[in-house]
Amino acid sequence: MEQTLYEHMQNLLREKGSENATDVKYLGVISMEQSTDYGPVTISKDVFAVLDIGPDGSPIIKYYDEKNVLLGGRDANDKFYPSPRYANENIGFLHEIDNIDETKEISLKELDYELEEISKMLGLSKEEVLSMSKVELDSYSILKDNISFKPAAAQDKDSGANSNAYEVYDEEEQNNDFLDQVQAKQEINLDNKIDDRYTLADILGVPSGSELIVVHSDIIQDNVNSTHFSCIIRLPDGSLKQADMLNQVGGKDSDKNVYETNRDGSEVEKKSVKSSFAIDTPLSQNGIITIKQGSLGTIEVGYGQMDQTSHKDAFTQKLETREMYPVTRKVREEFNRDKGEDNIPEKMDEIKKHENNGCSKMTLEEADGDPYTGHGHSEDAAEIILSDTECGDKIDSVYTKEEIMSRFETIKSKNPDKPFETLVEMTKEELDYEADFMRGSQERNF
Repeated sequence: MEQTLYEHMQNLLREKGSENATDVKYLGVISMEQSTDYGPVTISKDVFAVLDIGPDGSPIIKYYDEKNVLLGGRDANDKFYPSPRYANENIGFLHEIDNIDETKEISLKELDYELEEISKMLGLSKEEVLSMSKVELDSYSILKDNISFKPAAAQDKDSGANSNAYEVYDEEEQNNDFLDQVQAKQEINLDNKIDDRYTLADILGVPSGSELIVVHSDIIQDNVNSTHFSCIIRLPDGSLKQADMLNQVGGKDSDKNVYETNRDGSEVEKKSVKSSFAIDTPLSQNGIITIKQGSLGTIEVGYGQMDQTSHKDAFTQKLETREMYPVTRKVREEFNRDKGEDNIPEKMDEIKKHENNGCSKMTLEEADGDPYTGHGHSEDAAEIILSDTECGDKIDSVYTKEEIMSRFETIKSKNPDKPFETLVEMTKEELDYEADFMRGSQERNF
């Protein structure tokens, strides 16, 4: 439903229809050729019909163009009358109205009914629905088109109830029936913990037992921030609500730099996400939901944090789905508030160092922002040794950074099975001892 068309038709009904007017319809486009001094030109007009009641109580139709200029009218006997402005024009031009395909008409009454349905389903006002983006509206119109209605049971005439009222089938049953038919979707259990304290339901501010449903749509906005994905919350009672706590910050051409750990931290990789949403809730500190296309048409969803300065770098974990087990405690701990929210720059720095050293694969230890964990490189070792408060300055006064790196590589080659932290300590102790000896020799020589 195009918001601009809906509003234009509302304004036309308000300005050109009487109090008895019943509907406005957009009919389509009529065209004609006119000769001018510069050659033939084609004139085209969008045609709208206002269905009204004449002074004598008979139905009439008034035709207007896109500028609300009257083209003509038709009486109850189907006789067409051009407006004074077009009385001397080629009447055949206006009779093109009769050739418009009626199956493509758009009715304001039907649009308003559609808007009312979406409004009730989402628990929003019509104005709020109209303010939604086209991507959001497309997602929910998919759902709207699949909600069934049935006539209400016959009411006692004396009860004063409206016998034409409608009631909705059981909401949970209908939603489940429809969502079961949607192939391109993913359902996320929000009750799993994403750190040692909070579940994703806590972070998103929805009740326990809710689900995040990601729906794939072929209809997208034509700009760099477009997305094929929309998010919906299914509440414990089966009702659906807009995921209004998720604000889209990246689409099909996203500039986000996202690294993701698998469920047990054994692999960290850069991911090409198709959509990303910032989480706007009191418990979220730079939280982000990422969505990408997985293998065999699956949808993969991640949760993590964005760098609060650049808003481009993000570190995420895979969320549990039918195809994915929940993450281990080791991974959850990395997303604790005292660890995961403020060290995204440190994580990215460590990841870049490993990449620059030719590492094609990394584990969580190589991407946690802590240089002492995981495998390290000679440059990391030299920086750690030179930053030591007890012997760093002493070693720096005797050895260059390149010499420290070379010594580390020598010790590492002789002890291939020892962890990085142990190798750093062995290198530091050796250089510290030599620095004492060399400095002592220099002092005796003077």
